[in-house]
Amino acid sequence: MGHSKSIFKAMDPFARLVEMLATTLLWHYWLPVLLLPLGIGLVIAKESERRLAGKVLLVLLVIAIIAQPSSLDTSVEGWSLHLLISLIGPIAAILFGIWLTLFSGPIPVAPLPRSVRPFGFALMILSAAWFAWMLFEARPAIDGIPNPWWQHFVTSFLTVLVVVAGFATAFALIMGDSRLKEASVMALISITSFVLLIYLLAEGTNSDDPVFWRSASWGALGDLGGMLFGSGFALMIFITFVWLGEKRMGVPEPVEPLSKEEATTIRGIISTNSEVEE
Repeated sequence: MGHSKSIFKAMDPFARLVEMLATTLLWHYWLPVLLLPLGIGLVIAKESERRLAGKVLLVLLVIAIIAQPSSLDTSVEGWSLHLLISLIGPIAAILFGIWLTLFSGPIPVAPLPRSVRPFGFALMILSAAWFAWMLFEARPAIDGIPNPWWQHFVTSFLTVLVVVAGFATAFALIMGDSRLKEASVMALISITSFVLLIYLLAEGTNSDDPVFWRSASWGALGDLGGMLFGSGFALMIFITFVWLGEKRMGVPEPVEPLSKEEATTIRGIISTNSEVEE
């Protein structure tokens, strides 16, 4: 009896530690992750009050994550947060590179100076080189302990790139008009990702044997299946909402023919813009 009491006494501190850790993860990880989409949605809202509330919420979420009292290597959530922090550099470079490249091109929406376009390409190349350096030379680690999520992230990321870029290539060729250049870029991304994935599964890296990469690649199948299921489910929801909206609208009323004044005005506008005399 006394022996069993001593066991329960030894378990009490462990139970309190588990309870404290669960509360810490709730306030400093899971709650910020759940509220992050809300903050982003408020930031991009039209109303200034909602945008301000979204900015304040995002700042509070960042503070809550940074103020996590426990070490990042004490939990699975901490390791995932460490992986995200390690990838901030490449992610920021690729996002800014895409933004500068797209909005410095021939678009009517908030165009940027065309002179920044080469800088956008340079940022994207920097992001790819940075990721390759992390992959082959500097795997994310804490005090010499490698991040256990790194291999799963890389294999899932490369698998998704192969699939998405491949579909984008087919879409650009089938649905696009004179989009051979864009299709070639997407095809190059898909093929490069596939070759790199096969190399990792066959040869590995300086820090990881190919056996571990092959083991981690099985997790990519689950991620790919989840992506396909989520995309299909989202598409079904979108189609359902469109169908319900059109059903509620009813049959449109017949449109009255143009009057002589309206027809004359339209002819004048067409003639002015097409430089054709009536």
